[in-house]
Amino acid sequence: MSKKNVLNNGYIELVEWLGGDDGVIRNARRCWKSESKGEESDNKLIRHLLKKGHKTPFEAMVFTFDVKCPLFVARQWFRHRIASYNEESLRYCIADRDYFVPEGMEGEPLDAWRAHNEKSFDLYFEMIEKHAVSREVARSLLPVGIYTRFYWTINGSSLMNFLALRADRHAQKEIRQYAYAILDIARPVAPRCFSAFEELILQGGGRF
Repeated sequence: MSKKNVLNNGYIELVEWLGGDDGVIRNARRCWKSESKGEESDNKLIRHLLKKGHKTPFEAMVFTFDVKCPLFVARQWFRHRIASYNEESLRYCIADRDYFVPEGMEGEPLDAWRAHNEKSFDLYFEMIEKHAVSREVARSLLPVGIYTRFYWTINGSSLMNFLALRADRHAQKEIRQYAYAILDIARPVAPRCFSAFEELILQGGGRF
């Protein structure tokens, strides 16, 4: 599945990729001027790369994702700088009336949460439509829980670094959910690489 829904209104979708397991194995074997001796040998090579921290062969994989997430999640996401980002700009675009609602929130807190967000959007649209305030200024009225969209292009090594940090239990819950969804999407593209990564790094406590 190349698209997964995340949080109340977000998603992550794989729109393009190249490389995969074969690209990683090809690039790694150039280092030793060796050739594949079969699937078992290649699997051992991938595990060796992960155990020893040889990251550059994983750069042979490249992924482009379409991401929709809350602004506060995106600001954590953009700290991962070895990647390319193209974000929808509220300097030029009108914001959608769309915002994050925490999982499990009910009753009075939920009513207050929605009311605050709705009032912020009401004022935002009023400033633009009635008072001719520019979009780039009016956007400052919106909460950090509004949803943003961006394309994210990243190589396999940097993606694994992202997952190692953001799927960790110390990461904020909301970005962890995106990390888990990304892993589910990336695993079928490069099943040998990401299965070994999950076993050795995410579950085995290794460092990437």
